[in-house]
Amino acid sequence: MHLTVNDRTYWIEDEGEGTPLLFLHGFTGSSGIWEEVKASLPEYRVLCADLPGHGRTGDIGVVTMEQVARDLYVLLERLGVETVSLIGYSMGGRTALSFASMYPEMVERLVLESASPGLRTSEEREDRKERDEKVIGLLENEGIQAFTDKWEELPLFSSIKGIPETRRHSLRKERLDNDAQGLIASLKGMGTGVQPSVWHRLEDLDFPVCLIVGERDTKYRKLNAEMERMFPQAQVHLVNDAGHIPHLEKPDIFSEIVRHFMI
Repeated sequence: MHLTVNDRTYWIEDEGEGTPLLFLHGFTGSSGIWEEVKASLPEYRVLCADLPGHGRTGDIGVVTMEQVARDLYVLLERLGVETVSLIGYSMGGRTALSFASMYPEMVERLVLESASPGLRTSEEREDRKERDEKVIGLLENEGIQAFTDKWEELPLFSSIKGIPETRRHSLRKERLDNDAQGLIASLKGMGTGVQPSVWHRLEDLDFPVCLIVGERDTKYRKLNAEMERMFPQAQVHLVNDAGHIPHLEKPDIFSEIVRHFMI
């Protein structure tokens, strides 16, 4: 369904009954990336939001991470959700963590997959903004298909080549179905280079946190080990023979981790 808050219209799916789980996808994705995981969790009320610039929410302009968190808060209130567990992948994980840092009283549990609390220093953020500007230039000048071709060749996603062809094609279709201007707006509003760091808030978030990372994802293994030490209640779950997208590469293992964590 489409719901409007603060003059911005979001696509949000609401299925099932029970404990509410809010799923948030990564950059270039949409709520469709969670289909296999959702199917394995029939006992929960599953909510999936398409973030700004993506999926059926589409291009709603440049929206900051803090604005998205506030919008999600109002959307959940409107849907009668008093407390929620969040599951976020990559950009969606950063969004979930930003939401949790702003509204900790509303969060029951937090699952972060291949996510980070942002970049600590202004120098790091400036460097990342410069790299994102190159991505924006590619989207503006060559379009969504050329961008997707180059995006899929990033070393970060090399392990995706080993997943079943049907699943790989589904992921590519998700990416190609997005709009170039929407992705540009997403980078300008929610990119790692413009997002404020929330590293300093981790020690204040005293609820159960599940950190999921692929064994092959060296960068995020290191980040998540550090995050585990800073959260009051956190545990890293390493998914063997997986890279940056464990829920797609090893959906059964990912779902079992989530199911056990939610008990």
